[in-house]
Amino acid sequence: MAQGRLSMQELIQRRRRAGLVARSAELDLFRANFDTPPEDERHRFLFHVHGNAGVGKTFLVREFEQIARERGALTAYVDESAGSVPEALEVMCRQFAAQGRRFKSLERLLVSHRERLHEAEAAALADLDRALEQSPSYAWARTQRDEVRRRLDDSAHPPAHDPAHDSAHGPERGPAPS
Repeated sequence: MAQGRLSMQELIQRRRRAGLVARSAELDLFRANFDTPPEDERHRFLFHVHGNAGVGKTFLVREFEQIARERGALTAYVDESAGSVPEALEVMCRQFAAQGRRFKSLERLLVSHRERLHEAEAAALADLDRALEQSPSYAWARTQRDEVRRRLDDSAHPPAHDPAHDSAHGPERGPAPS
């Protein structure tokens, strides 16, 4: 390749970014916000992104994330696959660690939360087993016991971490459903 010539990947990335022409005002406002002191009433602490499915919300948020990282900000992206606040915080902790920042006290609290949740579910399972021993005809108790056992198994073996899912630079996944 001749020097000065862009790679195919660079060309594609530039064209994708150029496709955000309709969002240039939002991107400019986001960029300018980094130069506005937090004390200034024009400084925004929240950028609300909304719209119909397929209009580019995820792409815009990813652009915001890229701009923020370029400005030295710590970023995290959590989508609907995080089923609870603790799960969302775990995703954020992994992404922060990948950027060189660990929140060890939060990580310890999340481990403690997971352990206590497991203990509470185990105690509930023991109570359900006692109820079944006393009255084995209660189908609902067996159903509840089986659900608690499934959750205990799931919490004891969390899904494997997928760094591509957490990374702003991971594989393109297309627009997220609204």
